Amino acid sequence: MSSKKQKDQSSLINTKNSLEKKVKIKLEKLYETIKKHDFAYYENHNPTISDAEYDEIRRLILEIEKDYPSLITSNSPSLRVGAEPSEKFKKVKHSTPMLSIQNAKNKEEVIAWSDSLRNFLRIDENNIIEYVAEPKIDGLSASLIYEDGVLKVGATRGNGKIGEDITENIKTIKGIPHTIDKKRAPKFLEIRGEVYMSHDNFNLLNEIQDKQGKELFKNPRNAAAGSLKQLDPKETAKRSLEFFAYAWGSASSLPYDNHYDLINFFKDLGFPTNDNFGLFKSIDELIIFYEDILERRGSLGYDIDGIVYKINRLDWRERLQSTEHHPRWAIAHKFPAEKAVTKILDIEIQVGRTGVLTPVARLSPVNIGGALVSNSSLHNFEEIKRKDIRIGDMVWVQRAGDVIPQVIKVIKEKRKNDLTSINPPDNCPVCGSKVVRDKIKLGKKEKEEKYIRCTGEFKCSSQVIERIKHFSSKSAFDIDGLGEKQINEYYSEKLIKSPVDIFYLEKKYKDNPPPFWRYTSGSKTKIGTIKDSALKLFEAINRKREIDLDRFLFSLGIRHLGLSSADLIANYYKSIDAMLENISSNSINQSMQELLSLDGVGEKVAISIIDFFQNSDTRQLIIELIESGITVKNYNKEIKETKISDKTILITGTLKTMSRAEAKVKIELLGAKLSSSLSKKTNYLIAGDKPTVSKVDKANNFGIRVFSEEEWNDFIEE
Repeated sequence: MSSKKQKDQSSLINTKNSLEKKVKIKLEKLYETIKKHDFAYYENHNPTISDAEYDEIRRLILEIEKDYPSLITSNSPSLRVGAEPSEKFKKVKHSTPMLSIQNAKNKEEVIAWSDSLRNFLRIDENNIIEYVAEPKIDGLSASLIYEDGVLKVGATRGNGKIGEDITENIKTIKGIPHTIDKKRAPKFLEIRGEVYMSHDNFNLLNEIQDKQGKELFKNPRNAAAGSLKQLDPKETAKRSLEFFAYAWGSASSLPYDNHYDLINFFKDLGFPTNDNFGLFKSIDELIIFYEDILERRGSLGYDIDGIVYKINRLDWRERLQSTEHHPRWAIAHKFPAEKAVTKILDIEIQVGRTGVLTPVARLSPVNIGGALVSNSSLHNFEEIKRKDIRIGDMVWVQRAGDVIPQVIKVIKEKRKNDLTSINPPDNCPVCGSKVVRDKIKLGKKEKEEKYIRCTGEFKCSSQVIERIKHFSSKSAFDIDGLGEKQINEYYSEKLIKSPVDIFYLEKKYKDNPPPFWRYTSGSKTKIGTIKDSALKLFEAINRKREIDLDRFLFSLGIRHLGLSSADLIANYYKSIDAMLENISSNSINQSMQELLSLDGVGEKVAISIIDFFQNSDTRQLIIELIESGITVKNYNKEIKETKISDKTILITGTLKTMSRAEAKVKIELLGAKLSSSLSKKTNYLIAGDKPTVSKVDKANNFGIRVFSEEEWNDFIEE
């Protein structure tokens, strides 16, 4: 090869590697974004973006993963379902995973899904595929386990593999039978369905909340989630929850071989099922059903956000199997967002943990899809400028994905002439510190960020409070009983001024208990008698004095540092002592080189880590946390292996017993990876009918084991 060709080839490889590194950084950031929103949705029941926005992020992730399969890591949301179960309840391991469901936003995507099933199963267009369809209820998935006709366990979905035991709460729900006909029902039967709250019960609950001076629930799903996870079943019973059965998990036997007949069988056993459920023989029939339900959506009496389509035949489902995230044989055809007109009464500014200023529109309350909407994030001042939003404007607001309110458009023809434009402030509205707009590098050029940021850091009370909230959050120290309300109260009483103070709360009580920790009787306070809630909080704090290094790094609230990057950095340094020693003693350039050498750690994260560990105040925070009795465990992640885990396999030619897609599923179920090209890293080659001869020859030269299709099937059976 000539030197010019070698140079060109080398340049091409370098360009490809550089591009792949940038894609990997982008993918890790998207993973972190999804993880944050999953926590808000599944754990806090208070999503911060719309379903539509969430779905678009997931779509982007799936597109990147399709083009760069080698970049997929265990952090991928395509391998994860729901959220970790709460420690407030006992754990229940699902015998069959409770997966999520893939989405389609239009008819074309539904057709593409159907076509992929035909290709996978090798079904030509002359054969009819039967589908079942029903509304996608906006509630919480639940599992009901019956043994010998008796309800034994009720559980949440949790993370899809392990849920929470909420049996006593489930028993309070109207329509769920405590016993079923054991002569007709399988000896062991797991029914799955959706717990929800009707519009009437939601409005009644909020009337009661309002009269009692409590915070109103934002929407029926939020109310249902809070009600189902009450520690006292009597409280759940007061909330008037309801249930629709729509599927099953494990069963000792099933009397039918299709979904439609099984759901009707469950209905006969006494389970409540949705009346808007049918059997269809074409995509066109499904779309007619979709449009009919969409038209009647407002009169159903409960929230739905689309229609779920499933293949009816169970033997086809068995062949299709599932990904880590969703079954291939089902899809949710989502509805467009609902919207209404209202007025912007004011625009307030919130200051977040990292100092970012977020404008929030205060709206004249308006009912959209059964929920009262009075606030909407405007995201940033660039967004305000782009949409030309002003206080006093009449605007279109939608609950995108039926969850998050967003201002989508100003109605200019209704604007009054005296409305003034909104400009970003020069100073923080909380602490008065200077506001800056950071710059990001784009090659050799620099571009200003969309967001503006307060430079006050620990001088800004909003940033300090948000840092403390982040520190005690689920993905960090996970301190039960130390939520937003308690942190705000303790901060105002000067009991918690930094995360370190959390671990001295019990001592402060013993020295001088504040009034809100004491029981009161009439006008007198019983000194020394502590409330149960305070005792439980101290116990929860003491249980969390040991933490993994990656979660500890994340808890510190270091700017731009997400859980995935924290995991990579923890894996490199292994201990907090090594990080304190290395980053403080090394030069900035040396630390930068070390951090940037880690795939997935970008320049922003590296700079933030170095700034944090070389800053005397934040270094002191780490030291004081350790002195308070915290143990930061060294990084030591356990790696499990299977028979052919991490092996790379290539298929050449046509397979006779299954489609290539089905073969891929079986290979991945065994922990291996299907490759699209042959290299020395390939472990096995499967040669089907009419294989590419050059690939077989090349595999033999590389010493790669070559299987015929029959030999491969025998090998797998072993």
